[in-house]
Amino acid sequence: MIRSSLTILILLVLLGNCTSGREEKYVPSSERKREKYATPEPGTYLKPAAYSLLLRINQILEDPESHKMPSEWMIRMFTSSQKRVVDTLLTYLDQKVEVRIYYPDKESLTGEQPVLMFIHGGGFVAGSVEQYDIMVSKLARVTGRMMVSVEYRLAPEHPFPAAVNDCFTVLRWLQEHGGEIGADTSRICVIGDSAGGNLATVMTLVCRDRKLPEPRCQVLIYPGVTFEETHSPSRRYFAESANMGYVLTQSFLERVRSEYMGKVKDVDNPYLSPLSADLTGDLPPALIITAECDPLRDGGREYAERLASAGVPVNHVEYSGMIHGFMSFHMILSDALDAMRLIRDYLDVHL
Repeated sequence: MIRSSLTILILLVLLGNCTSGREEKYVPSSERKREKYATPEPGTYLKPAAYSLLLRINQILEDPESHKMPSEWMIRMFTSSQKRVVDTLLTYLDQKVEVRIYYPDKESLTGEQPVLMFIHGGGFVAGSVEQYDIMVSKLARVTGRMMVSVEYRLAPEHPFPAAVNDCFTVLRWLQEHGGEIGADTSRICVIGDSAGGNLATVMTLVCRDRKLPEPRCQVLIYPGVTFEETHSPSRRYFAESANMGYVLTQSFLERVRSEYMGKVKDVDNPYLSPLSADLTGDLPPALIITAECDPLRDGGREYAERLASAGVPVNHVEYSGMIHGFMSFHMILSDALDAMRLIRDYLDVHL
């Protein structure tokens, strides 16, 4: 998200009754469909709930000071209950990374359990374990899987490859010491959304290149897969849209590019832009989720196609009428819960 506190934004949207807008009372239904749902890209439309949500997000982002911050009890109300949650520090080869471990039910506490290594989004410059707690705790409950959420370092203070190194530290710890937290070290899935989707798939490339054990599978949720300057239709119609913000603006994407790349000039570095990597059939199976009305959509589509062409088993599901970040709003959007159930069913087969 383009503000540092994803959790606060989610709760402000919920408290603001985003599923209805005052303007709806004054627009005839015959006109409302054209005015309310159409996007700048011909042939694509926002679903009603996504449109109302987007209006509310834009309102908050335009004037964040006018909205009261929700209290701690409100945050707890929307966080799914867990059998156990542990904040700890993992150390591997003198590298230390903070993580939050979710045990959603009794079975997840019994040991030798598959584990999801979750990497949050935020454009490499924002986001945190705490800010993603509502989404991750819900995903843990829906999937019934132990989850390890990674607190990687952020740019611009820590540009590329700091985030890659932190995530790799956690992955290697899980592969070698995961039994200490009850994980089956041979059944690890890397999963991430947006920037986290980039880092998740980069983990598979690093493991392949270093001839290390691969995660069992990868789940990429509206991932950012390239730092190449691109004017694909999704970037042109949604990031550069003048009539309405679609969560990720062109200026924010340019900021991400500048701050995360730092002094690095090679945008084709595969650990920076996995779309530029040499993709091979020995990479783990992938579930790739994209959103139709998302500036990152076309990159996700192309990455799914390139993985499949390389011989990697790929499930690519695109949610029509949805926006970037929609899974964080599972309390509002039924598609978000559908996506979580899709991930659950995929893991049941591959993990």
